[in-house]
Amino acid sequence: MRNFFYFRLALDNFKKNARMQIPFLLSSALTVMIFYLVFSLSTNEGIGGLMGGNYVQQLLGFGIGVIIVFSIIFLFYTYSFLIKRRKREFGLFNILGMEKKHIARMLFHETFISFSLSLVLGILVGILFDKLMYMLLLRMIQADVHFGFYISTSGILCSFILFFAIYVLIYVFSLVQVHIANPIELLNSDKVGEKEPKAKWILALIGLVCLITGYYMAVTITNPLMAFTMFFVAVILVVIGTYLLFTAGSVTLLKLLKKNKRYYYKTNHFISISNMIYRMKQNAVGLANICILSTMVLVMLSTTVSLWNSMQEILNQRFPRDIIVSLRDYDLYTSKDRLLQVIDQQGIKAENEMVYRYVSMSGLLHGDQVDLGFDQGGLSDVNDAITMYLIPLEDYNQIMHTQDTLAPGEVMIYSMRMNYNQPDIRIDDQNFHVKKRLQEFMENQEASSTVSASLFIVMDDVDTILQMQDVLEKNYSVYNRPTTILAFDDKDSRSQDEIASLFSGLEHTVELEDEKDYTWVYTECKGTGKIEMMGLYAGFLFLGIFLSILFVIATVLIMYYKQITEGYQDQERFEIMEKVGLEKKDIRRSINSQVLTVFFLPLIMAGIHIAFALPLISKLMNLLYFDNMNLFIFTTIICFSLFALIYCVVYVLTSKVYYRIVKAR
Repeated sequence: MRNFFYFRLALDNFKKNARMQIPFLLSSALTVMIFYLVFSLSTNEGIGGLMGGNYVQQLLGFGIGVIIVFSIIFLFYTYSFLIKRRKREFGLFNILGMEKKHIARMLFHETFISFSLSLVLGILVGILFDKLMYMLLLRMIQADVHFGFYISTSGILCSFILFFAIYVLIYVFSLVQVHIANPIELLNSDKVGEKEPKAKWILALIGLVCLITGYYMAVTITNPLMAFTMFFVAVILVVIGTYLLFTAGSVTLLKLLKKNKRYYYKTNHFISISNMIYRMKQNAVGLANICILSTMVLVMLSTTVSLWNSMQEILNQRFPRDIIVSLRDYDLYTSKDRLLQVIDQQGIKAENEMVYRYVSMSGLLHGDQVDLGFDQGGLSDVNDAITMYLIPLEDYNQIMHTQDTLAPGEVMIYSMRMNYNQPDIRIDDQNFHVKKRLQEFMENQEASSTVSASLFIVMDDVDTILQMQDVLEKNYSVYNRPTTILAFDDKDSRSQDEIASLFSGLEHTVELEDEKDYTWVYTECKGTGKIEMMGLYAGFLFLGIFLSILFVIATVLIMYYKQITEGYQDQERFEIMEKVGLEKKDIRRSINSQVLTVFFLPLIMAGIHIAFALPLISKLMNLLYFDNMNLFIFTTIICFSLFALIYCVVYVLTSKVYYRIVKAR
């Protein structure tokens, strides 16, 4: 009977606090739904058995960890708004005779109700959408769709365990908040934080330095490998800078405006600045959170959508022909003929044949000097790392349909992802004169799949190339066998994989790895590569969409609770202003000024973050073979515009709630 009383009391509290409880409940249910969907898809055997499906499930598996961490932080943070608003209610219960242990029982039932509703609702909706997401994912990777209904029991169990643990922690947190305060403090908890904060010049300066440093790194880093290494450093600096500028910098700026007598002593400015100074201490963290979440949404959407839209372009660049055969063998004189003989002997119907030989080697470029040894290189040398492809003139002329000539010691150079303008190039201790800088070059799938700067160096003959190979092996003990590439379009009735397997007869292995009659054959098919690439990019897109939805939910909920919290705080304040003679239109103008500033400052800062992050993110996307900067910028602008539109809609809806609270006096 007693438990039923507390249960009824908890239900009544849900109804009375519906404005605060329902958004939290729905957000919690949506978080459960997304966790269940991602977990279910990541463990679905139907996806794992597909070609390219392993990439999807690996990325979704990574997303599970992100969702777990986010769910804990997000639900705790939003619940703190609820518990702070209700402290006065708990204080009143305490004064009316309800002991803290009774409040604890009531909170237990409230937490149980919230947990049960959010878990059941989230899993039910997740099960309903699971099949839709599964079919959509199969559609994206062009796999056959199988009908049937699938329920992930492991997903349900893991969802229960995760959110049960989160709600237990939330319940403990609420108990601590109630038990550490006495009834008088609980009754006046909504007035806590009214003391005017002091300007923190040092913290504001540190925040500005962190932000500028992060921006500088994002703009100046040009090497994709260096971008990958320094990305998290830049992100941490920007996050620290954002929080410090919103917490310390905003107060410092408002203090400066307050000292400006001409600006401050105007009705609108006087009220807005005074109110914002008093509230900024508790608002700043929320604003910084909105800014960071908005930036994360924009980054994930713009990158994943750009990758998906450019997949065909990347595929064509990565696979210039339907089938690519790489023959690694020291005998460059007969390797071309051996590859072409397979086509004749096996009756392969090939078109657009392209055959060429090269030796690849890596080094550090300083001016016109290429040092082949990496022993002395460090992290700072990553920007100087290049890959060279030494190609005989005979093969270049044949493929490019030219009749260029080279004397001994002369080369022609084509640069990729860099500009080489030196008159000579010195490789180790061998000097070559650059006779011509090429404006176009043959396709090379190996160079397309690497992210470092590349130099294609056309040399006079095969002997010169093999001499450079000997230098590499003798001086640096690097055994990178010469490569012969055969690429052609498949017009055969047989599958690409079957045709590619016909070249395996060229492979010859010996027991000793250092013997030069070792031959290695590697084949790639455009069809297979497309399926694997679709799986990889579909995984990125799905994960980006799911996480973006989570972050948007968090952003909207933080905005909503901020408006409600500030509405109740401002209710009494504006009533006093009205009593002392301030006109309603001035109050309304002051409210608009504050709400607009609080709402749109994070969006503006997020836009600035994205603008400075574009160069760094584009370099990271080079690791996934993406180099279409124009498409990335266009996609980012579209995503920002759509997000800003959603942001404005949220502003209109939540500001109405704020105005109703302020007016309800």
